[in-house]
Amino acid sequence: MTNESLTSLRDKAEQLRVEGRYAELIEHCDDLLEKATALNDHKSVLTAHIHHASAYYSIGAIEEAFLSVDAHLQYCSRFGDEDEQLNGLNILVILYDYNKEYKKAKSALKRSIELGTRLKSWNMVSNAYSNYSHICAREEDFETALEYSLMGLQMAERFQPARPILNFRVKLNIANAYVGLNDTLTDGPMIEEMLQDPLLDQHKRERAHCYDLYGRYLVKKQKYKMALEAFDKAAIQANEINDLLILKDIQERRCEVCELIDDRQLGYIVQKEYIELLKTLQERELAMTALKLEVKHNVASIEKNAKIDYLTRLSNRRHLEEVAARWLERANEEGHSVTCIALDLDNFKTINDTYGHLAGDEALREISNACRSILFNSPSMELLARYGGDELVFILNETPLDEAITRANRLLDAIQDMKIMHNDEVIPVTVSIGLADNANGAYSMFSDIFYRADQALYASKANGKNQLCVYENSIVH
Repeated sequence: MTNESLTSLRDKAEQLRVEGRYAELIEHCDDLLEKATALNDHKSVLTAHIHHASAYYSIGAIEEAFLSVDAHLQYCSRFGDEDEQLNGLNILVILYDYNKEYKKAKSALKRSIELGTRLKSWNMVSNAYSNYSHICAREEDFETALEYSLMGLQMAERFQPARPILNFRVKLNIANAYVGLNDTLTDGPMIEEMLQDPLLDQHKRERAHCYDLYGRYLVKKQKYKMALEAFDKAAIQANEINDLLILKDIQERRCEVCELIDDRQLGYIVQKEYIELLKTLQERELAMTALKLEVKHNVASIEKNAKIDYLTRLSNRRHLEEVAARWLERANEEGHSVTCIALDLDNFKTINDTYGHLAGDEALREISNACRSILFNSPSMELLARYGGDELVFILNETPLDEAITRANRLLDAIQDMKIMHNDEVIPVTVSIGLADNANGAYSMFSDIFYRADQALYASKANGKNQLCVYENSIVH
C-alpha cells in the first residue's frame, strides 16, 4: 500500500457517499483509516473520519456520528490544517441541527465564521451564515435569520471563482426569512424570479425548496389553488430525488391547503398519498434500524478508537485520566500503591527540524513500541498513553515505586541502544523520565500524582537528559 493508493481509496469513499451506499462506505472508511494510520497519511485519516461521520448521520446513527466527529477533531488538532477544522465544524452543525441543539449549532457556526474569515474561505463563511439563518428560522427568529442570510450573500459574492449555486442557496434562506416575516411585497417577487433561474434545471433539490417557498407565500396571500399547484410541483421534484423528508413537509402543506379550499375529493387523494408516504418513511426507519445492526461491529470499533491515539496506537490522554482516576480512588480506599511514570523524548524538536516530521513521528512510534514491550507486565493493571506531543505517561496499579524505578531504568538502557533509521541515517534517541507515586494514599487525584512525576521529569531534563528522577517525600532525586 502506497500513499498513491490512498488517493484512490479517498476517491472511492467520495463516490460511495455520493451514491448513498452507507454500509459500504462505513466498511470502506474502516479500511481507509487502518491503512492511512499505518502509512501516517494524515489527510486520509481525516478524510476517513469525515466520511464516517457523514455515513452514520445518513443512517440516523447520531451517537456514532458524534464519535466520528470527535475523533476527527482530536486528530485534526494535532495533524490537520485549519481547512480540516472547518470541515469538522460543518459536520457538527448538521448533527446539532438534527438533535435540535440550536445553541450548540450557533456556537459551532460562530467558530466556523471566525475561522473561515481568517482563512478567507468565503464559500465556507457563506455556508456558515446561511446555516445560522436556517437555525434562527427554525426558532422563528426571522429578523435574525434575515440578517445572517444577507451577510451570507455578501460572502458568497466574494468567493472566486464565482459559484452561482452558492449564491442561490443563500437566497433560499433570504426568501425563507421574508416568508416568515410576512413580507409579501418582497418574498413573492423574489421567489418568482428565482424560479426562472436556469440553475434549477440541474439542481432539483433547490427547485423543490423554491416551489415549497412559493407555495407558502401564496397561502399567505390566500391564493390557495395556486399554492396547491406550487406544492404539487415541489412534490414532483422531491419525488425525483427521492428525498422523503422534504416530501413529508410538502404533503403536510398540501393537506392543509385542501382543507382551506374545502376540496374533499382532492383532500382524500392527497391524504391517501400522505398516508402512503408515512408508511414508506416507517419502512425506511425499519431499514435504517437494520442497517444500524449491520454495522454494529463498526460502532464498537469506533468506540475503541475514541480511546486510542492514532499515531502511536497507545491510549489517549482522556482515556488515561479516566482510568487513572478510578485506580487512585480505589487505591485510596484499599491502601495500595499507584505509580506514575512520565517520559519525554529528548531533543524532539531537533529531530523534527533535522530529519523532518515524518522521522519524528517514526521515532515516537518506535519509542512507544519499546515502552509497550518493556514496561508492560499486566495490561489489566497498567496503562500506557500518549499524553500529548512527545510525552508518554505510564500508570501502574498496585505497583510499588521501587519496582517501577527498576523497570524505568531498564527502559532507559534499551532506548539508548535503539537504532532508528531514516533515509539510511541513524536517528539518535534518548528519553528523560520522571516518577512519582500516590504516597500511601496521600494523593487521590491523577492531577496530583502526574504533577509530581512531571516535576521529576523536568529535573531529568535540567540535569542533562537521558536519565530518570524520582519525586519522593516532597524531594526530587
